[in-house]
Amino acid sequence: MKKSGSRIDQFYGTFKKLRVNWLIHLTLLLLVSSCYTTKGLNYIQSAENSYSVPLIQVEYKVQPNDILNIKVKSRDSEQSNFFNNVTANNRNIEPNPASLFIEGYTVNSDGMINVPNVGDIKVSDLTVEEITEKVQKEIDKYLLNSVVSVKLTSFKISVLGDVKNPGTNYIYNTQANIFEALSAAGDLNVSAKRENIKLIRQVGSASKVVNLDLTSPSIIHSPYYFLHPNDVIYVESSKPSVTQKNLGLFSLVLSAITTTVLVLSFTTQ
Repeated sequence: MKKSGSRIDQFYGTFKKLRVNWLIHLTLLLLVSSCYTTKGLNYIQSAENSYSVPLIQVEYKVQPNDILNIKVKSRDSEQSNFFNNVTANNRNIEPNPASLFIEGYTVNSDGMINVPNVGDIKVSDLTVEEITEKVQKEIDKYLLNSVVSVKLTSFKISVLGDVKNPGTNYIYNTQANIFEALSAAGDLNVSAKRENIKLIRQVGSASKVVNLDLTSPSIIHSPYYFLHPNDVIYVESSKPSVTQKNLGLFSLVLSAITTTVLVLSFTTQ
């Protein structure tokens, strides 16, 4: 009876140790998971209920390797088709980024595009509106009562890092802002840094990197609030997130080791 009683006492002792260990690990996980607060998660934080921030709208000027979609329309469609970069093979292609690339005009390294029956036209360092006027003047030399439309079809934004759906998205809006790009990527994860978003922008032959704070209302006033084609947004993970993941893994490993040791100790006795 004494031997049986001692075995029961050992079992209860082991159970108590195991329960204490699990309580310690659970408390640790709760403490780590409570590191995030709404103060660090909310965008455009301000104590004011209503306020206005001036916008800085920077007109994008076309650069080499951009792709333009140029359409010429008139009453005589056969005449206007002479100036359109459309063939029988791609006329029935469903519109998508690939077809826009095929039908579009790529700006070469000299900043030129070649329009059928017109020739080379200098378009680099011009806005889309300026290019439209310039091409319209050239087409008017050959075709009366025509209407020229120009669209920038290479407007793609890449979002990387701590977001739900990282990748590249095409933006069909010449005034897209950084929040629209993050929305297309599924928004930031809870663990993402909101005070230090990196935006990488190609400026001529150089890449410029700027840091943006999404929690400050001044983000709207930033010249980088509106995006340019081929911008890259990189979102870093916060240090508490990395620590939380490491501690979570460490806690699971420690729990497994502790349980194994206690079970072996109990069975050997």
